[in-house]
Amino acid sequence: MGNYLAEGFWRSANPDGARRAGNQHRMLSTYVTSLLEHGFVIESVVEPAPDARVVAEQPLRAGLPPFLLMSGRRS
Repeated sequence: MGNYLAEGFWRSANPDGARRAGNQHRMLSTYVTSLLEHGFVIESVVEPAPDARVVAEQPLRAGLPPFLLMSGRRS
């Protein structure tokens, strides 16, 4: 994992990586702030643990949630 505070486009340097198209990184605070500024109320935030199969294949991912789930509503 690189610099969490550096938002923007990034591409893996791993030649065997599955994501050759690249990714757009944003901090969690960017998502939360944007939702609040646009009148949303955040009702839940979930960061699930990676699947056991993923951890077995890629142990470094053990402590990294694969995605973020947020639910909310317009206030």
